[in-house]
Amino acid sequence: MPLVRSDLMSLIEAGLRTEFFNAYRSEDRASIVPQIATIVRTNLPVQKYGWLGTVPVMREFVDERTPTGLKAYEYTISDKVWEASIAVERRALEDEQYDMIRMRVRDLAAEAVRHREQLVIEALLKGTTEKTYDGKPFFATNHRDGESGTQSNIFSGALSTNALQQAIAQMMQFKDDRGRPMGIMPDTLLVGPKLHWLAMELLESPIVVQANTTGNYTPYRNVLQGKLRLIVTPYLTGADENKWFLLDTSRAVRAIIFQERRDVPLEFAALDRPDSEQMFMRDVVYYGVRARYGVGYGLWQTALMGTGA
Repeated sequence: MPLVRSDLMSLIEAGLRTEFFNAYRSEDRASIVPQIATIVRTNLPVQKYGWLGTVPVMREFVDERTPTGLKAYEYTISDKVWEASIAVERRALEDEQYDMIRMRVRDLAAEAVRHREQLVIEALLKGTTEKTYDGKPFFATNHRDGESGTQSNIFSGALSTNALQQAIAQMMQFKDDRGRPMGIMPDTLLVGPKLHWLAMELLESPIVVQANTTGNYTPYRNVLQGKLRLIVTPYLTGADENKWFLLDTSRAVRAIIFQERRDVPLEFAALDRPDSEQMFMRDVVYYGVRARYGVGYGLWQTALMGTGA
């Protein structure tokens, strides 16, 4: 039997769905989200996190185990529904302008990945006001947890060699709620476009040349070379362009938690039936993406914000 137009629409939709998910997977592989955030998949619209406390210290097994319960901090993350849609004129399909439509669908996939990155960076930027599990803003100078004493994950200063060295030492001294060093070891520096080249010099240059008091220039080995992974994001601009973030991404629980629904996967759908109302009234076909996810905070000890000034 010859193909009718409704069959053609179904074939186009199937092809575009494949195009979308191929582009999405390609973009997602290069995304910074899995590099700096903990990905949590849940079946709940609101997930409670009662496991953000410190695990008990190892002890000699003498008589019997002494289990320690996880602290319930009443910290929750809710998901939201997100969408992005495009409208394609029906005549574009009739004129077989498939390449143009495929490009727009690939852009839609890129937007789905880009939005996740933007939410993660926005969460870091909002960390001076948004509260984390201990009731304090995520970035604060007065964190206190049990026997930890008062601790700060804010560093006042512009990005420089000395600033990085001091900030690394500051994070390495963070203590848990039992007063023990947490073993934090920052491994990532996150900056925006303005600090891109300066950060590369600080982390990748093998030699640093510095002028002494007599005006002579002395080269010496850059001790920061290769110590931190550099990630540059386009979402640190404007008033935030001089801020920088030092992260420990080696932990199972990182600074940012990206929570997505396991039972509601990313969806690509089309409204393209020839007998549909929008086709009849507007002569357009709609293609869109829908997803449910949310962003919240994990361990504040795994992140430090440099104010940039």
